[in-house]
Amino acid sequence: MASIHKDPRGKSPFWYAAYYGGDGSRKFKSTKTSNRKEALKICAEWSEASEKARARTLTTAQVRKVFNEILDNAGDDPLENFTVAEWMREWIAGKTASRGNKTGGRYEKPIEDFIEHMGTRADLPVRAVTTKDVRAFRDAQAKLGKSPVTVNLAHKVVASALAAAKRQGYIAANPASGVDYLPTHADKSQKETFTAKEISAIYTAATGDWKGVVLLGAFAGMRLGDALRLRWGDVDLQAGSITYTPSKTARLEKRLTVPIHTELEAFLLKHPAGKRDTDPLFPSLANLSISGRSGASGAFKQIMKRAGVEAGVAREKTGKEGRSVSARSFHSLRHGFVTSLAGTGAAIEVRRQIVGHASDQQSLDYTHPDFIRMKDAIAKLPNLASDEKPEE
Repeated sequence: MASIHKDPRGKSPFWYAAYYGGDGSRKFKSTKTSNRKEALKICAEWSEASEKARARTLTTAQVRKVFNEILDNAGDDPLENFTVAEWMREWIAGKTASRGNKTGGRYEKPIEDFIEHMGTRADLPVRAVTTKDVRAFRDAQAKLGKSPVTVNLAHKVVASALAAAKRQGYIAANPASGVDYLPTHADKSQKETFTAKEISAIYTAATGDWKGVVLLGAFAGMRLGDALRLRWGDVDLQAGSITYTPSKTARLEKRLTVPIHTELEAFLLKHPAGKRDTDPLFPSLANLSISGRSGASGAFKQIMKRAGVEAGVAREKTGKEGRSVSARSFHSLRHGFVTSLAGTGAAIEVRRQIVGHASDQQSLDYTHPDFIRMKDAIAKLPNLASDEKPEE
């Protein structure tokens, strides 16, 4: 029978609990309290938990309850007990706080999809998630018609949330680590570029600010979002360069410097200048979203249509949530830009510096030899107005 006792040596003011442990051995442990009533209660709960452990009926909730009372008596915070849904949403909240709403929003849908996939099991402790659950989630996402890249992103987000749970001690191992990612090489191989004639037609069909955006894609290899968000402070016509932070790697806080092609320079010299460095380069497009029916990607496809340039199909829509993927889009300008640079004889390291593929890219001094090499490479690109190369 369980009982409490004072330290016979008189060295501790706390009551000690005497009871039989889960392995059947006699235990003698401090309750960390000098209050006799509290000590009796703790001792009784320890004894009851040990009896259930011997009978194989002890639950995690009961263990956590006992430990929380011990921690409370010691003045410490109680142990948290997250369900699958609670932990996943707690993780998203932390990501939003540390990385911003954009990152949090990008992660939110995969997390909510996983919670929905778990069904009623989402109300179980987070340790209930198994490798089978993660694999089934991955396969279910693929069956909806989502691309391997999109499925892998959802898988990665869930894996990251579970990895955080492991680091904080809520689970012993990450069940997602045993699930392979889908191969994506076939998904990427069908993308196509524009011919020089097609780019000229697109530029001619573009109007207003869109002309400048097309030039940035064709002669600076910019992604659509980066081109739309440029500010006048990013442009240095005297140095002949544009310096900006690519949104895709913004968290690395790396600035990228790109030489200005002569045709882009001519456009910028005629383009209405902003009054402040913070003014957008393209006011009519600066607040335009990238995706969506009225987004910039759709608007660019309409320009392609007016130019008589076919988008083509890289992947047909399959499944409930699948979508058709165009073989050519604004991003094709970026691919074509790199290909054209290669055609001018620009070394691969120069091409990487210009488009910012190198992860360790740093801001370049305008007089640095690398900048001069990049400027020479871009200067060799043909103008959109004709197929003739500029005189050397």
